[in-house]
Amino acid sequence: MNVQIVGAGAVGTAVGWKLKDHCNLAFIIDEERKERYSAGLVYNGERIDFRFLSDGEGEKADLLIFAVKNMQLDEAISEALPFSDDGTVVMSLLNGIEAEDALSTAFGAEKVLYAFITDLSSVHSGLETTCFSDGGRIIFGEKDNSVTERVSSIASLFETAGQKYTIAEDIQHEKWWKFMLNTCFNTLSAILIADYAAISSNTDFIRAVRLIAREVQRVAASEGVVLTQDDVEEMIRRVTSLRDHGKTSMLQDVLSGRDTENRYFAGAVSRLGKKHGIQTPLADFMQILLEAKRKCL
Repeated sequence: MNVQIVGAGAVGTAVGWKLKDHCNLAFIIDEERKERYSAGLVYNGERIDFRFLSDGEGEKADLLIFAVKNMQLDEAISEALPFSDDGTVVMSLLNGIEAEDALSTAFGAEKVLYAFITDLSSVHSGLETTCFSDGGRIIFGEKDNSVTERVSSIASLFETAGQKYTIAEDIQHEKWWKFMLNTCFNTLSAILIADYAAISSNTDFIRAVRLIAREVQRVAASEGVVLTQDDVEEMIRRVTSLRDHGKTSMLQDVLSGRDTENRYFAGAVSRLGKKHGIQTPLADFMQILLEAKRKCL
């Protein structure tokens, strides 16, 4: 299987490391990055000579995996379009709930699988990624939750490669669950400069998470997705089980002075709240507070 990954950060590198010996793998990058990455990427101290493709060179992808940030998606789509054809399957590992719409517009809705990655605790800087967990778990499926031949084929690849995965029974519910996690934990961790070890032992942090989760639950319900209190407690259990010094992607972005996905997390809750006439004061405040914090650093 020809697998091409767009995005060589923490997520792309972790997934690429798992898949590299079990498919024809390459990363799609622009010419500037191609030269910079020519010395290889470093994953958990190991230098890996991945293949890098740019400007439409090389074969078409059977599976095209997007592992960039939301604000980089438009550029990533432009770089990846030349590598797709009628048989290409497109999978997004982006955070949030909006990427599949953009990919469906660009590639055709029939090519897009819904997906995300969870349980990935890592730190990424430059060409180096340190992963504190076992590469994360990819949750994926068809939009209508049917188990198609292409879903089974990708599951077989992941199984062979040792990439943890789950074929979702209800992918929309699962994506909204991860969106709630990102909105609650990523944004708060970035505001408070808290790694996973700090989060897991901070009861007031978790109190704030529960309050913010209520707003996400109300917005989700207006979008036809029910997030239960059990979903909230499972989210908290999952994150507080990470007791290492890994950092959320948003915290890493803040500490590195990079743009964040704030408008795709708390900002998305605010936008959808306005759409449905639902007040979201905590999400509104978090979005503003994080931008204010970034300007103070």
